Amino acid sequence: MKKYFILTGLIFVMLFANKSQAQCGDGLFDICHSKLDDARFLKSWAIQLENQRSGEPLPQVSFKMPLTSGNTYKIFACNAEELPGKVIISIRNQNDDLVVTSYMVEQRRHIPVIMFPVGMSGIYTFSFYFEDGKEGCAVGVVSSVN
Repeated sequence: MKKYFILTGLIFVMLFANKSQAQCGDGLFDICHSKLDDARFLKSWAIQLENQRSGEPLPQVSFKMPLTSGNTYKIFACNAEELPGKVIISIRNQNDDLVVTSYMVEQRRHIPVIMFPVGMSGIYTFSFYFEDGKEGCAVGVVSSVN
């Protein structure tokens, strides 16, 4: 009988653990992709980063993607509610110049959607990190509106 209770308890713990991580997995992709509206989906990335450690550089991940001049891209991200980090997107051109970001430093304000008209075709770098180096989980989405 004691083994039955232990086994049942372990099953509930495993189910609960999977449920708590679900928002950061496929569920978060579904939520974020539902915000595409009329834009044409191109690419999405899952971002999950730990807290910044004292003396360490800000944790971030970067992805490269070709963008075409004359097109306008809708770029946004969705944060997992169960973690404190709020994602910031920075986009750099092939010369490593910052061309757009989703965070206005002076106002400490997040821009929920970036509408990015591309003037020069090339490979752009999309970097994702969390405000103040907090732990976070997000999904970043790139879509085209033309």
